Amino acid sequence: MPTTKKTNTKKSTAPRRTVKRTVVRKTVTTTETVRPVAPVAPERNRMIGPFASVRNFILGYFDFLGRSTRSEFWFGLLFVFLVTFAVFALFGRGVVFSVCNILLFIPFVALSARRFQDAGLSVWWYMIPCLLFYLVPVFRAAVWARLMAFNMVSLDMALYSFFAIAFWIFCFVVACLPTRK
Repeated sequence: MPTTKKTNTKKSTAPRRTVKRTVVRKTVTTTETVRPVAPVAPERNRMIGPFASVRNFILGYFDFLGRSTRSEFWFGLLFVFLVTFAVFALFGRGVVFSVCNILLFIPFVALSARRFQDAGLSVWWYMIPCLLFYLVPVFRAAVWARLMAFNMVSLDMALYSFFAIAFWIFCFVVACLPTRK
């Protein structure tokens, strides 16, 4: 005898969700003056090459507001070291070396400021200690030169050195942080 299977004809009482997907296209037209800034990496976490990094480093000479990826920062730092080393090897410590350092100082500070912003920190975490560490020796140079002539180290020189080392270690750690969105 054949058995018949009973089918359930009740409808489900659970509410159904309908998802409506629409694509909205919006066109915005503005009339603003745009200042030239360094190009940004195509994707946020994508490593850009050394030549693009050096191009961004040079084009972003006074750009303190953008973002720099880790690879852009490290290739820019490598460029600064290579140029400084080459100028030192060719000309020694002199006027040309000092001019080279002054010309590379501003874009490196801008690059570091962009790296801090990319890591999710305020630029002031970099700018205030950086300015202090570069301005304090200028004001204290005469005193420190006299002390170092007699092989004496003062307490303020030791404290300055300690805080400078701590600051640069902090900058190294920030440079290694991943990008924050």
